[in-house]
Formats: sequence, structure tokens, C-alpha cells
Amino acid sequence: MEGKEMPTAEQLDELLTTLYEKYFDYLVDYAQNFGYSPEVAEDLVQETFTVAVRKAEDLYYAVSQRGWLIRTLRNIASNYQRKIMYAQRLLVKLERQHLTDRRETLDPKVLYDGLIDTKDLKLLIRYYADGEPINSIAESLGLSEGACKKHIYRTRDKFIKALEAENDKLK
Repeated sequence: MEGKEMPTAEQLDELLTTLYEKYFDYLVDYAQNFGYSPEVAEDLVQETFTVAVRKAEDLYYAVSQRGWLIRTLRNIASNYQRKIMYAQRLLVKLERQHLTDRRETLDPKVLYDGLIDTKDLKLLIRYYADGEPINSIAESLGLSEGACKKHIYRTRDKFIKALEAENDKLK
């Protein structure tokens, strides 16, 4: 911050305390407007203030401190969303690999029986484990390729949620 007087530690502490008290609830509501649960929204806002502590001087000199906090929250929420999407893709990849690796030794229908509807499980096995092309699956189901893709992806999401719930039960 050339040409500007450096704030004291007390000034930075006072600023952070004031902003926390003034904007914490507002930022939690803001994060919830993106569809996050209250718990996740609160975690994202806590992380926002962690960044604010690390970059207190930048925040001190910001033209709009509220805007700085909102922009930081948006960035943190975007990073969180990317991590969630990566974890979901990784889980699908691992499940696909697991299904492929175990195809000869254990029938996926037995391995995942009851996790989701049998018809849906068979669809996922056809696509992910057996590698059957979308056009072939779509034709056998009497769907367009686009509708078939959407059905597979929605079924995959349902499978992931059921698998996560099952894993949570085991913890």
C-alpha cells in the first residue's frame, strides 16, 4: 500500500470485529440464497472471515469492505462447489473402476442390490460397467439419445446419493 499509512494491529482487530458483527448473518443469508444449507453457508462465511484475517490490510483499504467480503465469499463458494463436483466425479470414476475390476469376481447386481431400483442399477451397469453406447441403450429403452443421457446422469446422481447415505450408515 504505497503512500498509505499502515494500519495498526488494533485498527485491524477492530475492523475485523466490527465487520464480523455487522455482516456475519447477512453473509450467511447471502450464501443460503445460493442453495447451501445453513451449516454449509455458515462454514463458507467462517472461511471468508479466515481469509479476511489473513488479508486484513487489503480489506482495510478496500473501497467497499462489504463488497470485498461478498466477493471473497463468492470465490470460496465457487471453490467449494468445484471440490464437490470433483469429489462426485471421482466417486463415479472409482465406482466405475470398482464395477469394472470386480465384474468377473462379483456381480454388481449382487454388490449394489437394494441400493437403488433394480431397473436403474441395470441401466448404470449397462453404461458404466459394460460400456454399452448411449445410442444402443436409448434405442432399447425407446428414448432419444439426449433423454437417455439425462436419464443416465440423473440415475447416477441418485446412485451416488444412495451410496453416500450407505457409507454414512457405516461410519
